[in-house]
Amino acid sequence: MTALGIRYLMGCAVSSDMTRQRCEFPPHPGRVFMAMAAAHFQTGEDVRERRALEWLESQSLAPSISTSEFWERRASSGRLPVETYVPVNDKHGGVAGRSRQPRSFPTVRINDERVFLIWKSDAPADIRDALDGLCSKVTRIGHSSSVVQMWLLDRDAERELRPSLTPDEFLSEMRMRIAEAGTLAYLEKSLAQGERPRLARWRGYTRAKQNQVVPAIEGPFDSRLIILEKLAEGRVLGLESTLQLTGALRNAAMRALPEGPSPEWLSGHQADGSPSLKPHVAFFPLPFVDARYADGHVLGMAMAIPRAVPPDEARRALGALLFHPESGEEHTIHLWRKDGFWDWNLRRETRDRPPTALRAETWTEASDVWASVTPVVLHHYPKKRRDSDVERILSDAFISAGFPEPKTLCVSAASIFEGAPHARSMPEFTDGGEKLCRYQVHASVEFGEPVRGPVLVGRGRFRGYGLFRPVRRNEEQQ
Repeated sequence: MTALGIRYLMGCAVSSDMTRQRCEFPPHPGRVFMAMAAAHFQTGEDVRERRALEWLESQSLAPSISTSEFWERRASSGRLPVETYVPVNDKHGGVAGRSRQPRSFPTVRINDERVFLIWKSDAPADIRDALDGLCSKVTRIGHSSSVVQMWLLDRDAERELRPSLTPDEFLSEMRMRIAEAGTLAYLEKSLAQGERPRLARWRGYTRAKQNQVVPAIEGPFDSRLIILEKLAEGRVLGLESTLQLTGALRNAAMRALPEGPSPEWLSGHQADGSPSLKPHVAFFPLPFVDARYADGHVLGMAMAIPRAVPPDEARRALGALLFHPESGEEHTIHLWRKDGFWDWNLRRETRDRPPTALRAETWTEASDVWASVTPVVLHHYPKKRRDSDVERILSDAFISAGFPEPKTLCVSAASIFEGAPHARSMPEFTDGGEKLCRYQVHASVEFGEPVRGPVLVGRGRFRGYGLFRPVRRNEEQQ
């Protein structure tokens, strides 16, 4: 293991991301590498330091990151970024008549001013010595007011570190720029030509799950959802468009597949074309519900991967849909309806504070009480003269979907969540043929112990019907 420490001496970090609107924190490994390279170029370009930088950029695995909680500086209105009016650079040297222009200095306050970058590889002794000397020359990371101290951790301190962010290219929650082989030479060339360098290699990161807060029963899907936000342009659609949206996203995923047979866990069909009997990818909408003025309009989409699918296999199949194959940058996913009624663009959700509907925990948080947002499509019609037949069929649907049998179950035509549509206002789910059951109903259920989501139940569960959301205790009492 090799770990570098960074201490923000002012207790805050000032550095803008690619949009110039938000603070880039934790610092991207690529930014840290550029700060070290700048110190190397400005202090005589020691040959040993160059070998150390080349060793860092040659590491095939990106470093993990350990950081504490932080808070982004906001205006009193809560708006980002905070704007400050400053004099413009005046090439003529005059002061009179200079107007002030708005500039932003995205800033975060850090609970513990230290950040650590942790590589799994153990650097040779000569590389460690060179890294230690080079780190002592780094004075800032980001803006000139973002003053830092850097150092190489000793062996004992390295063993005590616990990463808070780990590289995960596929099921990532955020993406960061990293250095790769040749980065130092590229920075050297940019410096010689007077150009502003721009690192093009990105890597996904996810929050490390060191302590599972609530022990819970795991469902058939991985709780690390692939969340896609709808970009600003495009028609506003409600949950009534669920089948159109999930069908378009599924088609986009199938088109992006590499050459070869389609995996059963994505297509939902066996090699002979018959329906799969195993869990496969579920596509579902993320609506604005359970809030004042909620109207159920769709803010984004999500994909739930079966837990049985190896991450490397999922990455090979879906990587081209989400990322550029060379740089690793996020792709924009284009969805549309053939008649042109709506046209959407989606991107991976990477904001620090996304809307509630676009947070994975909104749909996956462990709970013993769940309620439907979209109606459940039963597997067969209930008998008219048989009491509680709907409840019996629905209970069986939970079991067949890979969840425990509910302890209690309540059905109704309306959801308990504000903004969710009435069961009869949702288009009938006709996939699989007109003769299959199209009976739709909302439900609230309680399990004997907490269950972790996502919870999708019923015949339409892989296309966004039968989507449940955990119910908090204060909601349950209401």
